[in-house]
Amino acid sequence: MPTGEVAVVGGGLIGLFSAHYLLERGYAVTVLEAGSGLGGGAARVNGGWVCPARSDPLPSWGVVRDGMRSLTSPGSGSFLLSARALPRVAGYLARFLASSSKGRFLRSWDDLDLLNRRTAGLVDELVEAGIIDALQDEGFLMLHSTRDEAEASRASLLAVSRRGLCPAPEPILERQALLELEPGLGDAAQVGFVHRGDRWLDPSRLVDRLGESLASRGVRPVRDTPVLALRQRGTSVELATRSGVVEASHAVIAAGAWSEQLLRPLGIRGYVTPGKGYSFTIHPEHPPTHVLRLGETHVGVTPMGDRTRVVGMVDLDGTPEGLHAGRIDVMKRKAAPYLSGIDWRASTDEQVGPRPMTPDGKPLIGCAPGAERIVVATGHNMLGLSLAAPTASLVADLVAHGPAAAVPAFDPMRFTDRRR
Repeated sequence: MPTGEVAVVGGGLIGLFSAHYLLERGYAVTVLEAGSGLGGGAARVNGGWVCPARSDPLPSWGVVRDGMRSLTSPGSGSFLLSARALPRVAGYLARFLASSSKGRFLRSWDDLDLLNRRTAGLVDELVEAGIIDALQDEGFLMLHSTRDEAEASRASLLAVSRRGLCPAPEPILERQALLELEPGLGDAAQVGFVHRGDRWLDPSRLVDRLGESLASRGVRPVRDTPVLALRQRGTSVELATRSGVVEASHAVIAAGAWSEQLLRPLGIRGYVTPGKGYSFTIHPEHPPTHVLRLGETHVGVTPMGDRTRVVGMVDLDGTPEGLHAGRIDVMKRKAAPYLSGIDWRASTDEQVGPRPMTPDGKPLIGCAPGAERIVVATGHNMLGLSLAAPTASLVADLVAHGPAAAVPAFDPMRFTDRRR
């Protein structure tokens, strides 16, 4: 039976799921959270999608094009760069560009599927255990203004279905059939289709239920305790905090967008860079019953009980915090033609959450070099909710078995010059 206590650095989705699977293995767990409550960062500020079929890596030529356009026209795309931030994110962008070729994109997607093939089964187990509830599966409604756009979108998802992670998309529907499904659609929603297989939930509810489950099983969350540094000494790990040193048998770095400052002293250059995602709540006259994907806008709409959340954007301004109201305005302008019966001025819960972005769109999961008792689990880009369960299961394997359990595709050292 495992002995010792594992210190998990970060109370976001990856940290909380890691605590769950470590408990399942018989470890004692302490969660060290920098904020005042669990579920900081992007854990609550997301679309709530458990979406293996939509888990392709971000780096691609289309996203590179969006980023370049945004330098001169900030409202033109979904991947936004700030000219003032370029010096701070130059290392990330150089490696992002190198990862954006078609061949690299497809290889990274294959690697992500190594995790995603386990997502559905693990999520089903968590539903059966009562940790996940209110998981919705009515389908994603893909909306477009022209039939050509809809056919191209459907062909893309048909190709995705051949990867074996989702069914084929349903036939294309015209305007009247769409209105029968969703009466609150605007004039831009002329054609579309339903795509099933991916599911969604309320991420805040998930964080709360997971936190309650962990507490009931003895996990000790230590709030307002940022970890400043950590090192392995013999058979233990020391974690330095403002209030003193915490000792554990193992540590897991799951600090999301703030992980890079802990990785560099360990010899890992992960280039984990915050990419801000925005969300807000609208109050439609006819609340949707499907997740809505709004054409080429890269804006999504998720029904969450009595709320309707709008999500979108990757804002790469080099900082993990700070909401730019102009980004919300851009999302509203893009979404408005697709939806009717909404007072856009009455939106609420405007939020921003930093996603931990990596240059190749894949997470960093593995043991630190020369310190196998320190496990890295960060850099999940926009896929934290979808990849949380399989990542955390792998984390438990790494704590139990060390580097022997590593998956080379997610090597935390893959961007590091090993000659240093």
